[in-house]
Amino acid sequence: MPKSENTSPIFDLFWEDTNLNEKNIIKFVSDFDNQKDVHNKIKYCSIDLKLTLPKDKLFKVMAKRHSDRDYNNYQMRIRELSSLFSCFAEVDYHRLLPSAGGKYPIEVYAMCFNVEGKLNHKVVYYNYWDNSLSIIAECDDWSKVEKSTSLLLEGAPSILFLFVAFPDRVVAKYGERGGRFLLVESGHYLQNLSLRVAYENLKGVEVGGLLDNEIKEYLKLGGTNAIITMGFACGK
Repeated sequence: MPKSENTSPIFDLFWEDTNLNEKNIIKFVSDFDNQKDVHNKIKYCSIDLKLTLPKDKLFKVMAKRHSDRDYNNYQMRIRELSSLFSCFAEVDYHRLLPSAGGKYPIEVYAMCFNVEGKLNHKVVYYNYWDNSLSIIAECDDWSKVEKSTSLLLEGAPSILFLFVAFPDRVVAKYGERGGRFLLVESGHYLQNLSLRVAYENLKGVEVGGLLDNEIKEYLKLGGTNAIITMGFACGK
């Protein structure tokens, strides 16, 4: 079989250059101390319309959302787990998230550190078409996985969601631009989940410093072209 043409060499190079591992993570973190916070507001000379904030339930959930790094080793209930995964579901043949060209390159995995029932200490994959979970591996304790996330928390989260992309699905159609679409789509997944976490009165924080190859091994994806875009830890 002839080798398929690489339609996104620049995106592949970008991903390789931003890959984190045990060697470069130290410099990555140390560079934080040398950065200045820049929050420049754009100001125009006039205000033409003063808007009113809504008071509906959705806005209240949005206002409630925040990042939290303090956890108490809470055992997540199945009802709560089902609620969180529901934001990636397919309902009446309709996905709850947009995707460029309907390619849906993002898949959802999770590492269950402390959840109710037989999923405890399991790595799972979410089957969006029938809203179910498949166990794919055993899961180490958070104390062992924490180093691979570059995340400093107090206590342990109940679960770590992982958004895994398979770029060939989208770059085959859109080329390099597909790499941008892929990352934007990962943000849609993260936002859906963060709002659902707030609605359930749980805590959450996004995880952007994942050690890509180590996480792929946990998910049994080593040696594949899968890329780890983002993570999201949650609990109480």
